Amino acid sequence: ETIDDYNAQAGELAEPYRFLVIADFPVGFSDEAMKRLSSIAASGARCGVYTLIMRDTRQSLPHGTHLDDLEHDSVNLVQEADRLVWDDDVFRQFPLVLDPPPSEEFLTQILHVVGEEAKRAKRVEVPFDTIAPPSTEIWNRSTAEDLLVPIGRMGATRLQYMRLGRGVAQHVLIAGKTGSGKSTLLHALVTNLAMWYSPDEVEFYLIDFKKGVEFKTYATHSLPHARAIAVESDREFGLSVLQRLDAELGRRGDLFRKAGVQDLASYRPTPNAVPMPRTLLVIDEFQEFFSEDDKLAQDAALLLDRLVRQGRAFGVHVLLGSQTIGGTSGLSRSTIGQMAVRIALQTSEADSQIILGDGNSAARLLSRPGEAIYNDAGGLVESNSPFQIAWLADEQRERYLIDVHARAARNPSIARNHPAPIVFEGNAAADIEKNPQLEKLLNASTWNSKSSAAAAWLGEPVAIKDPTAINFRRQSGANLIVVGQQEESALAILASAVISIAAQQSPQFAIFHVLDGTPADSPLAALFPRLKDALPHTVNLVDYRAVGDTINELAQELGRRQATEIPDAPSIYLIINGLQRYRMLRKTEDSFSFSAGGDEEKPAAPEKQFADLLREGPPNGIHVLAFSDTLVSLDRTLDRNSMREFDNRVLFQMSAADSSNLIDSPIANKMGFYRALAYSEEQGVTEKFRPYALPAKAWLDTVHSRLASRAQPAPVLES
Repeated sequence: ETIDDYNAQAGELAEPYRFLVIADFPVGFSDEAMKRLSSIAASGARCGVYTLIMRDTRQSLPHGTHLDDLEHDSVNLVQEADRLVWDDDVFRQFPLVLDPPPSEEFLTQILHVVGEEAKRAKRVEVPFDTIAPPSTEIWNRSTAEDLLVPIGRMGATRLQYMRLGRGVAQHVLIAGKTGSGKSTLLHALVTNLAMWYSPDEVEFYLIDFKKGVEFKTYATHSLPHARAIAVESDREFGLSVLQRLDAELGRRGDLFRKAGVQDLASYRPTPNAVPMPRTLLVIDEFQEFFSEDDKLAQDAALLLDRLVRQGRAFGVHVLLGSQTIGGTSGLSRSTIGQMAVRIALQTSEADSQIILGDGNSAARLLSRPGEAIYNDAGGLVESNSPFQIAWLADEQRERYLIDVHARAARNPSIARNHPAPIVFEGNAAADIEKNPQLEKLLNASTWNSKSSAAAAWLGEPVAIKDPTAINFRRQSGANLIVVGQQEESALAILASAVISIAAQQSPQFAIFHVLDGTPADSPLAALFPRLKDALPHTVNLVDYRAVGDTINELAQELGRRQATEIPDAPSIYLIINGLQRYRMLRKTEDSFSFSAGGDEEKPAAPEKQFADLLREGPPNGIHVLAFSDTLVSLDRTLDRNSMREFDNRVLFQMSAADSSNLIDSPIANKMGFYRALAYSEEQGVTEKFRPYALPAKAWLDTVHSRLASRAQPAPVLES
């Protein structure tokens, strides 16, 4: 019944005593304020709220107000001469001697101790074990009717639950400023759901737009419930997740119509029902979708609105988190209005009224990290439920995730029906070892019996789709140019392309000539020699002084192929790393001039032969894959006609003008690190992707062992 009764049970959630100190009373007080102050004085003590008021008797009281009520509920002291005495007939009989103020040194010491204790007292931790399931109840709950999970403690003894799937409580909006505990809430929510429910009951799509690695731990431990995990995500990947879920709505709708049911709860018991877990889409800092006013933002707004409005029947729930809701003009107020569950942490008054509703500014009074208000009635004041988020330490979370992963591994049906999640790590290069198509090719026991078009994988797309690739068909323009000042990423792209092609075409049908312009003292100079050792194919590492001879040799081979059709002639790939370093390939004014005559026929200049290889080589199975650091360097080597022979172009971060010259669009000026654009002039398609990192030596050893077991002698190129 009193604050002391409550605190006896609350433990770390005990409420502190609060003191309202008023100097120069009643300056600035209105009649309404006087009434509120009298109410606080009358009932505040029971709740632990006390008043200390100093009245300036020279100031008149507001019109029509009296001090009787205030004095009745207070201990009153009045000044007589130079001292204070009791304004009470009984107490006046006893002398009142006030303590002198402390010395400056002692006051400093007191404030230091108080400050340290205040910091310690402000940190309140509700152990995660209080909301986690006991070992006998892990994965024992069903989401057929709803999704219910504890997320913290409410009051002294009760737990705060988040319930989705009942009535209007279908989607969640979370707001809290930096340091308020929003990340702690998301981790407690995801981890606890993964423990209470099996992957057959709930699945996650986790997107983090922050410049951090909040969700990386779920990828590291391969959370079986997760379908997609994005760390430091791009807007394009986030949009692809929304598109995937939109397609899932359509799929579930078709299944519901065939079964003659309206919602997930009715579908689950039907005969031959397809396993259908509830889906929880979690987007942290969702306002990043609307950071630019473009088509992507419009598409994201439409898809989010559709998921929020239609997800209820299909068991799809959306959870949006942000530091501030204000300014998210891309998400309509009607969409926000459909999200009935609101969780507000420490935030400003304006954001409090946006997330909780007009007139509900309770969140601005929250004072400690992890303190929050749960409201499942669209923000109505009467539905506010203050609670403390459960604290989940990193080490404890990892232990739980390891246990969940091990439990899934022991269950064959879980392992079979729930593959590893799609992981997008925006703060790192992609890993070629995780390319499933390439892994399948490397595990093959035989080579293809004939030469065929090869796909060169370059990296992982910023979307939920197959790895980014280009195809080297025998047609005009089937060359690749990589442009940008990221030498390591460019080298990794060329190496990935070589490995991809080598895994598809046998040594009999693929030959590589490598012009590596990497400086000899660079640590990157060792890559192509390692590739040569790893592949059973002919990999000719061309010395700088032998470039002219190699180009002439390829030109002669092109002439033979043009003169005589050679069935199943091997594909030849000319790899040029650092085109700007090969001066003999640069265009000159007389590159295309006619000979002055004479009986002796001289070979054409290397730059002319190189231009012929670009133009005539691809239809005859000779392809060029080149890297140039800048557009200026590229212009020194190639004329406009030769540039048209590169149907496939990869761009790193560059100026808007250079981007427009290369792909007729300035978008490459917004790439950032670990990003590139793949452009196909033939198809008119631009794809943003993360280039692969340089292949590890241990993995190249694995490639060697797998390909060598089925290698055949490579043909010798006749001179």
